[in-house]
Amino acid sequence: MTGRLAMAALALLPALASAAPSDPTRYAACIEMAGKDPARALQIAHGWRLEGGGVAARHCLAVAQMRAGHHDAALKSYEAAGIASDDARDPQSVALWRQAAEAALIAGRPADALRFVGRALARPGGIELSPRAETDLLLLRAEVQVELGQPAAAQADLGRATQLAPDVMLPWLLKATLARRSGDLAAAEAALVKAADLAPESPDVALEAGNLAAARGDLKLARQAWQVAAADGAGTPAGAAATAALGRIAPELPEKPLTSGTLPATPR
Repeated sequence: MTGRLAMAALALLPALASAAPSDPTRYAACIEMAGKDPARALQIAHGWRLEGGGVAARHCLAVAQMRAGHHDAALKSYEAAGIASDDARDPQSVALWRQAAEAALIAGRPADALRFVGRALARPGGIELSPRAETDLLLLRAEVQVELGQPAAAQADLGRATQLAPDVMLPWLLKATLARRSGDLAAAEAALVKAADLAPESPDVALEAGNLAAARGDLKLARQAWQVAAADGAGTPAGAAATAALGRIAPELPEKPLTSGTLPATPR
């Protein structure tokens, strides 16, 4: 299981356990087994599902299948768990559909991811979404849309996300990045200014500032921004990306001669 999916599974575990009060211990043990021994977890989850384990058993089966690399089967299990959760008007159905979308991305199935996150955003069972929860889902859908080559749809979702959560840096930063990649540098700068106001010390913001400066042809400013991102983001993806960007541009020439003395005459 990738780190992203493992964290998602663990975050969902307590809520699903409470949704299956008849045997929350069994659910927790099944999820734990999926991380340690997916083959054994598959056997446990299959048997539990046949016994009528419901949403919790289907979810554990999906996690075990993902961990075992059985991606197609896992996505079917996630969808079955999501549908069953919707039918039961389970408040955890949104979390299930979101995790299904993340699993689909990991499996290289962005079209399925788009469908699954759409189910989450449809508020199954009339579930209310907080502005922050809806923002997170919109960011995920924008990621999927970019993967599918749908930048206009992604930009629309990012615009909605900045309206729902204007004080959160990430939607503004992603909006700036996508605008830059689409060639709209003015829109990119406006969004980046907002991101920088909200998180002035963020290496991710510094990285994008360097990327935008480079897109404008200002390599001096780009270098400065990337140097900040590399220094402040050491050990992070942003720091690594900034370091790589610095390595792709020519070294900066010294502004002064290497010696203050008179340079020797050029031999003739």
